[in-house]
Parts: sequence; C-alpha cells; structure tokens
Amino acid sequence: MPLTDAILDPAHRGAILVPPANPTVEPETRFLLPDSLGLYVARFAVQPDSTLEQRNEGYLAMYDGAVKAFGSIALDSAVIGLTGPSYRLGPDGDAERCAALTEDAGFPLTTASRAIAEALAALGAGKVALISPYPDWLTEKAASYWRETGCEVTQILNMSEEFRAYALTTQEVLAAIEKIDSQGCDAVVMSGTGMLTVPAILAAPQRERLPLLSSNLCSAWWMLRTAGAAPPENFRCAAPQLAALL
Repeated sequence: MPLTDAILDPAHRGAILVPPANPTVEPETRFLLPDSLGLYVARFAVQPDSTLEQRNEGYLAMYDGAVKAFGSIALDSAVIGLTGPSYRLGPDGDAERCAALTEDAGFPLTTASRAIAEALAALGAGKVALISPYPDWLTEKAASYWRETGCEVTQILNMSEEFRAYALTTQEVLAAIEKIDSQGCDAVVMSGTGMLTVPAILAAPQRERLPLLSSNLCSAWWMLRTAGAAPPENFRCAAPQLAALL
C-alpha cells in the first residue's frame, strides 16, 4: 500500500481499544475503513492466569485509563472493541458507561455492542438471529442483552462449548451463517470482536437481502457515521444496507 497523503494526514481519526490477544479487530476494521479515516489502536493490559469471566470484569475497570492511552492525538471517535463486558452491564449500563466515557474524553466513544445496537436501530431490525463464539453462560448473557434492547432473538447458534473465537475459521463462520433461518429474522448478529467474520460475510450470498452484522463491521460503520465519512468499496460490499444509511 503506497503512503498517500490521505494515509499520512487523514481527514478523520478514530481509535479502538482491544484485548491483548485479539488478532482480528485491527485488520478487519482497517479493511472496512477508507484511507481518509486514520485508525489508532491501544491494547488492554494482560490479565495473567484469569478466566474469560474474570477478564471481562477486569476490562471494565480498565476503560477509564485505557481511553487516555492516545495522549494528545486529536480523535474524532473511539470504540472499545469488546462485547463480553457489555453483556455484564446490560444495555442501559452499557449506554451509561459510554456516555460517561464520552464526557470525560471529550469525543464520542462507544462499545462494539452499542455500535451493533445502533446499527440494528438504524436498520429497523427488531428480530435478530444470534451467532455466538462464546460458552453457554456468556451466550445467554448476550441473548439477554439483545432482548433488553427490545429485540426478539429468533435463533441462537452457539458455535462452541468453549471460548475459541480467535481460532474459528472462515468456513466455520460461513457454515453458521448458512444455518440461519433468514425468513425468520431481520438481521444476523455475530457477536465477538475476535471472531473473524468479514471474509465469511463477503462470501455469503445472503448479505444482499439480509444484513449480516458483526462487532467489527458495526464498529467501522459507527466510526464512519460519527466522522461523516463516505464508506469505501470494501464496506459497501460487506454491508450494503448499512452503507446506504451513510
């Protein structure tokens, strides 16, 4: 990729905070954004010898400090690239936490889960099918979160008994998409920022008639909308319904 003026001096700047071992957020989000929207990333601290539940709780305590990691970079927006901790808070607690962080930071800030919720609202999608890479206990928290936003969860497809979001292949995700009853829902929600979803979305013929929404895709949409930036071709191909709203 040549170092163009748009890359070196972007018109907009967005930031993402991600878990330390998450390999997916940066490449998927960068793929979905134009060169004119610079992407800056910071990682949460490692929590040694911790369970997934303990890490989700620990991340919540890191939010305030982590947002300050970008120093004097003039940001237009920031996304906390996590969903698991938000499911502990519920949609109201998640919204309240984002509002407080936004006020403290001085620029718009959201979580990946809030970005999905705003995308669903913008699409008028009241019935959702959920594809989850989480263990049962967290999948149920995720389903409860979406029900509390007012959505009807029409189908839950749990891809694994264990947390293996970082290891799921495109073929596995595509196979999960193909199991969704597309007649019974308005959109598919693929929760979990570590799950590789964009290649499967691009390969799925359903995307032209049924919004296939993932955490990273909705985070990119939120950043584009917040910046008032036009979606690039990659984004339009992956999410034609959301692109039409920008």
